[in-house]
Amino acid sequence: MYAKYFVLFAILFTGWFLRKINFIDDQMNHSINKLIVYFAYPCMIVHNIGGIEMTPTVIRQFAITFGISLVFFYLYAVIARLYTKARKFPDDMSNVSEFAMMLPNNGFMGFPVSLIFFGETGLLLMLAHNSAMNIYIFTYGIKLMRRNNRGQRKMTPNLFIRAVFKFILNPNILALIIGLIVSLTPHSLPEAVDEYLLYIGGVSTPMAMIFIGSSLSNYKLSETLRDLRTLEASAMKLIWLPLITMGIVYALPIAGIIKCIVILGAAFPTAATVSMLAEQEGQSVATASRVLFISTLASMATVPLVINLVTGMFL
Repeated sequence: MYAKYFVLFAILFTGWFLRKINFIDDQMNHSINKLIVYFAYPCMIVHNIGGIEMTPTVIRQFAITFGISLVFFYLYAVIARLYTKARKFPDDMSNVSEFAMMLPNNGFMGFPVSLIFFGETGLLLMLAHNSAMNIYIFTYGIKLMRRNNRGQRKMTPNLFIRAVFKFILNPNILALIIGLIVSLTPHSLPEAVDEYLLYIGGVSTPMAMIFIGSSLSNYKLSETLRDLRTLEASAMKLIWLPLITMGIVYALPIAGIIKCIVILGAAFPTAATVSMLAEQEGQSVATASRVLFISTLASMATVPLVINLVTGMFL
């Protein structure tokens, strides 16, 4: 198990190294991001989800994972808010810190890791977790990031409809819908089409890790480690929320693989989405970037431990 994870992070360090020697520049990194999000990941999802036999059990597991994950995201929001208030985080960084604590990288990192360690069903359930996260982002998440803004726009029916369409038109959500349609039909994809999706989707894992590594090269570890708030937020993201999740799901009468995916989803480092939304809303990008950096580095140790723990407990 650790050998597989070592390979993933060896690829991540390859991206870091290539960025350090300027083999990868900002424009190339942006292009890699677009290739993964808009093309490689959708191909991987359609190929893998389309090949799953959609039994009533699998469909039920997807629905349960989605529902439980959505509840947990709102629970994380409450915990993060109570923590920042108790620790007296400054107002100008508390909202971003809360968002960074609860929003996991269950796409770029979650999809390949769940596929490698839990197979196609694991990928499907991680997609349910990712879908729940997107619902959370377009509801409370945006409101949280605008908490410090005066005169913020109120949610109107028009804005709600636009948010729904934005969610549905997310490339990964579209790919999930297409994959589910394919899996529910009696006929499989033509062999040539399926092989094409396999080849293109196959680049998603290494390219995603290269992108993450390249993105981390912009940060200085020594400066970031001096920020106590960053360390606290990273510890909440990687340790406390996964432990709380594990304690709750342990007693739930649900399938073991659902427990594994929900806990693993909580254990991933902070998503880059936090930094992007912070910039979009005029909030503290530095806070988001520092938590993303530290949590991603530390996840090289914590995520393999979580995978080993949950598989031993629930599978």
